[in-house]
Amino acid sequence: MKDKTAARWPRAAAGIVMMIFIGSMYTWSYFKVALGEVFPTWTEKEITLNFTLMMCLFCIGGVAAGRLSSHVSQTIQIRLAGILMGVGFLGVSFLPRNSPGAALILLYVFYAGLNGLGTGIAFNATMAAVQPWFLDRTGLVSGALLMSLCFGTLLLGNGAAALINAIGLFPTFRLLGIADLVVILAVSPLIRQPGPQDRVPAPAQAEAASAVRDYTTPEMLRRPTFWLYFCWNVCISAGGMLVINSASSISVYYGAAATIGLLVSVFNGGGRLLSGWLMDRLGWKPVLYLVNGVMLVAGMMMVAGDRSGFHFPVFCGMMLLGCCYGSGISIASSLIRRLYGNRHYASNFSMCNLCTFPAAVIGPLISAALQDASAGYTSTFLMVAVISCVALVINLFIRKP
Repeated sequence: MKDKTAARWPRAAAGIVMMIFIGSMYTWSYFKVALGEVFPTWTEKEITLNFTLMMCLFCIGGVAAGRLSSHVSQTIQIRLAGILMGVGFLGVSFLPRNSPGAALILLYVFYAGLNGLGTGIAFNATMAAVQPWFLDRTGLVSGALLMSLCFGTLLLGNGAAALINAIGLFPTFRLLGIADLVVILAVSPLIRQPGPQDRVPAPAQAEAASAVRDYTTPEMLRRPTFWLYFCWNVCISAGGMLVINSASSISVYYGAAATIGLLVSVFNGGGRLLSGWLMDRLGWKPVLYLVNGVMLVAGMMMVAGDRSGFHFPVFCGMMLLGCCYGSGISIASSLIRRLYGNRHYASNFSMCNLCTFPAAVIGPLISAALQDASAGYTSTFLMVAVISCVALVINLFIRKP
């Protein structure tokens, strides 16, 4: 069947381009080592703090975009985000090499502060603007956008690594800042919600059946279902981070090349698209159970591979876990609209996105503690299975609001 309008496809293309460049914030792991070489007096804790601050500002930016959505169009929000992200990278390119202390503070201000805040605004605004054009396939378009974010990190990260070797660290930051400014400002006019004059397809049957009414953010926060789902998402994300943050190290430990760990990122992106497509076909509840089940199987496969000495199941489990981790954010972006309506989606989605912060703290902390307590990864793999069981119990109580 032909689409009722062709006007939405340029919006989707612009959203995908936006998500690719939003991925520039997550290239931090590529810059971290190079910055440590330029500023050898910086401690590991000081450098790592930049990522933590960045994630905090990302969450704050998302909440700010949600609050702005009723007053400022997504196009204006995208332009503001592009300026913040561009100035953030440009600011880092001028860090004073002869003053490590001042350079560290400026790194926090420009990379973690401006870049993190801008990325949070851009992420929320893009999701809120593009999804309403595709109410007949909300899950699929959410998955496509989020997969683009994942692959944007790989694309821009590898590109940045090549540029650092070719022209140096600070010129690379400068080029990335200029690229963010130019590209994001160029696509911003296309990123807006449909107006009264625009024709969009009716919601898919699964989504239409889920929708009850439009909940305001305070009303959503008073619903136990929201907090149950919030905790479920924290469990899925934290369980994934137990392994994903150390994927390359785990690969080397079990006798494979470190690049095997990069495949987890590919499955992470694929999981976002697949779970979105399944949400459109099956509805949200079966997909939540499916992710739970796959995560549990992944944990048990990794344990079995570790204990048996035949390590192939470890690598298979890592790939499956990458799919589950990617599915979490894709499900959230679609589920919030299905359960709590369209009208306040930007604000509601920004609150759900706050689960990123506790997951980013809990996952790495548990992983580090387990590594300190044991020589291998058996306890880490067991913890993945335990967390998936906790998430499964929570899932049993998640209902429509």
